Amino acid sequence: MSARKSFAIGSEQLTIELCREYLENHFELTLSPEAIKRIEHCRNYLDRKVEEVDKPIYGVTTGFGSLCNRTISPDQLTKLQENIVKSHACSCGDEVAEPIVRLMLLLK
Repeated sequence: MSARKSFAIGSEQLTIELCREYLENHFELTLSPEAIKRIEHCRNYLDRKVEEVDKPIYGVTTGFGSLCNRTISPDQLTKLQENIVKSHACSCGDEVAEPIVRLMLLLK
């Protein structure tokens, strides 16, 4: 397989071969225009729901887990999402090998 410089997620089917190529050749990942459009569509939908619906939306306008009954103020919604990403990024134990991390990010 010839080495490519980048891969646009959302524009091509993800295969085992493509995962192998990504790990071996370290090409750059980008988002395809179609993927960006879908992400923006979902974000706009969620923003409208937050503004229009009075009911709590778990993990969006509420805390997580045992804090699911705690309402998050609109000015703290971004911080909530940042904190959940940070909390999931923390760990203990041995560092995960770079190829595994790269593959995890690709699959995510």
